[in-house]
Amino acid sequence: MSGEEPLQHPPITTTDRRITLQVGERRFVTTLQTLQESGFFASLLSGRWDNAQGDGSYFVDADPTLFEHILRYLRRGVLPIFYDKAKGHDYGMYLALLEEAKYLDITRLVDWLEKKQYLHAIKTKVSSKEVEGTDQLCATRESNVDLRWHPTWVTRKVYICPRRIYAHRGDARACGRYCRKAQGDADDIYEDELVLRALVTEKQVIFDGNACVEGR
Repeated sequence: MSGEEPLQHPPITTTDRRITLQVGERRFVTTLQTLQESGFFASLLSGRWDNAQGDGSYFVDADPTLFEHILRYLRRGVLPIFYDKAKGHDYGMYLALLEEAKYLDITRLVDWLEKKQYLHAIKTKVSSKEVEGTDQLCATRESNVDLRWHPTWVTRKVYICPRRIYAHRGDARACGRYCRKAQGDADDIYEDELVLRALVTEKQVIFDGNACVEGR
């Protein structure tokens, strides 16, 4: 439409400048601002040395798989967690990443890994109770809950209604005067019954996301 002002784009600042990194055999593209937290990159990209490769990229002698996690941290500031519900924390990965963080001079990440602060981000809550019958074992649990149960069969005495009314089985209070009349002077009747009992243990994994962004 005539007379409209042309769309104005904000100017590209120095920190917005794209940087291509050759890490091992892989390439990563990011910005100068993303890399500022790293003392290594602050020196590498300071302009004091002509250390760019012929195509303008910068070579970094590091493990590209580990560098994925480094760059993910630098972009958003979320500290890494390597945890599997079945295996627990991956301490080998933490150790390898710590050495890369030291090499790249990323103080906050080094502190997180050296002090094992990731242990505070994942907590487990364990509870146990004894249940009877199968109904309580058919409940739905959340995916972060590990349920284990240890069943056993036990024998118990079960009250039997004198009139053999099944609805009164196991509960003498359910019987009324007609039942008591049918019982007469006889003792209450009980039968042995096998009952399934189980000790149920629930282990719940609780993730504290705030621990991964504190101090940013």
